[in-house]
Amino acid sequence: MLEIWNERVSSIREKYKHLRTVVLLKSDDLSEVAVFEFDTIRYDHELYNWEWNKNNNLTGTNIKTGEHCFTWQSHGSQFTIAEEVPEKCLIIKMKQPEKLNKDVVLKALGFDKSWVTVSQKKNKIERKPTTATVHNS
Repeated sequence: MLEIWNERVSSIREKYKHLRTVVLLKSDDLSEVAVFEFDTIRYDHELYNWEWNKNNNLTGTNIKTGEHCFTWQSHGSQFTIAEEVPEKCLIIKMKQPEKLNKDVVLKALGFDKSWVTVSQKKNKIERKPTTATVHNS
């Protein structure tokens, strides 16, 4: 897993000298987010022990400290790097807005019922076979 990560980091670093990873952590109700960033680096696979966990995810732990560092969810193709959230990260709090009154909004838009028509299909619509073309780039 780290080989793929390291190849991607190397490839991007060929074009961009400074590479950072930005992390966005959302609260369950989405009213608060924490944002921080760190240098995007390559990892030496020999420094980690890899095991499949009970959820069938591949996890990587630091051999020296036993600290959990990576999780790969093969069924979702998601690779997670575990990072400590810094004390001085950016916190953004959003106040829940008041519920909008539908009639007030429609009046402010100058909504006219003629903008929408509803009708029943009268004639049978013939389905024609279609083909799809996939382009690999």
